[in-house]
Amino acid sequence: MNPVTVIPKHVPGDELRTFGTLESYEEYIEHQYRDTKALLEKYREHATHDPQLSAEYRHAMRPIMVTTCWGEAQTTAQVAQIITKTNRPSIQYFYATHALDEVRHTQVEWRRIRDLDLADSLDVPYEQTELFRFVNGLPTFVEIVYGQVCTLEAYSAHVLFNSIIDLAKKHGDLATAATYEYVMHDEVRHIGTGLRVVREAIETSPDPEEAQFRILDLEEKLLPITIRKLGRDSAIANSLYESGLILDKRTFEFDGFRQYLVFRSKIPNLPPMRYRGPDGWTPEDALAGVA
Repeated sequence: MNPVTVIPKHVPGDELRTFGTLESYEEYIEHQYRDTKALLEKYREHATHDPQLSAEYRHAMRPIMVTTCWGEAQTTAQVAQIITKTNRPSIQYFYATHALDEVRHTQVEWRRIRDLDLADSLDVPYEQTELFRFVNGLPTFVEIVYGQVCTLEAYSAHVLFNSIIDLAKKHGDLATAATYEYVMHDEVRHIGTGLRVVREAIETSPDPEEAQFRILDLEEKLLPITIRKLGRDSAIANSLYESGLILDKRTFEFDGFRQYLVFRSKIPNLPPMRYRGPDGWTPEDALAGVA
């Protein structure tokens, strides 16, 4: 593969090295291209469609994997909106690589869906589209980044990807487990850097108190939608419960809410959350593990 030049000469290199550990975004793209190619070549060399995997396993995986792959494709377009809402080159180029990651994720996840013969199209129920449509309509940079990183990346990735990996390992489907562990490496980078972007967006806002107020107000609207997507009454929770991976759907919902609060706590300049979770859960209850 020939080197891909993505950094215009007029952009200072030091500013673009703010995020990540690689020395340049060209090198980052080279690494990701190499890793994706290696994963797909490994698929071609082995029998990835295992006829021994049960119909019950495929039934449990279908809504989770299809929803996740659909979300990866939607995130590609959503990240493009974030790029248009900032004029900082370092953030724009981080989200450009983020978009490339989502394209790769969609490719490898769809390949695995087809290997398992789970679906021939990415059709998802209405409640799974609601969160994306809401976040896409947010008006300011700080709101859309917060909504994207804390719910669509942090909350969703934690619940969906870990559930897929655990369920796949339980049934001996190591190819699927390896696929989503591979994807999670990128998600960790997206979440860690995204949380830092939110913190810096609040700090550098012309009115930091207004930015904080926007997030507090946003949470009261955003979290109920997120919980409908991934909570106890969702198709995903039902699949995991029927497969025996989770024993209680309410506890599953509580764990997701608690994980959201863990990610939120990484933004030190946010005031206490006003929103109370399902069943009146407070942040203090959730972080203490008291449902």
